Amino acid sequence: MSEGAVEKTSPARAPVDPWAPCLLAWLLPGLGHIYLGKKRRGLVFLAVVAATFCLGISSNGAASLLDPRQPLTYLATFDNLAIGPVEVLSRYATYGRLVYRMPSDEADPRAADLTERVRRRVRSVTFEYGNTFLLTAGLMNMLLILDAFDIATARKD
Repeated sequence: MSEGAVEKTSPARAPVDPWAPCLLAWLLPGLGHIYLGKKRRGLVFLAVVAATFCLGISSNGAASLLDPRQPLTYLATFDNLAIGPVEVLSRYATYGRLVYRMPSDEADPRAADLTERVRRRVRSVTFEYGNTFLLTAGLMNMLLILDAFDIATARKD
């Protein structure tokens, strides 16, 4: 380095418990970044994830249900939960109530009701797009949670 060059360093940030921004990012996408002082970034993330989630709901996407006969439903349901508490809205939009598991007994009238509600959505031309948007919103929020963790642990700015 030459004598006239000045090394630029970012100001030292006080240590932050990394779990607090992670929890905040799960509660509301972007909130973890806002907590860490990245206000503009957090607001952009909130807008993008919220828009994706709303597009999924308005496009007749369906929240996933756990079904022991279909193992991939566990991943899809976990992904739905990654969006945070706002995910409850997709459950009410899809099933009219808060439900996470398909009843194991096929003769159960609740199973028939849930299946019929999903079938009505599947008949929609935009159903697959809606599902994709809902799943993408959850995946994006998982990445935001990990990003907030990395910022809190000073792995990145």
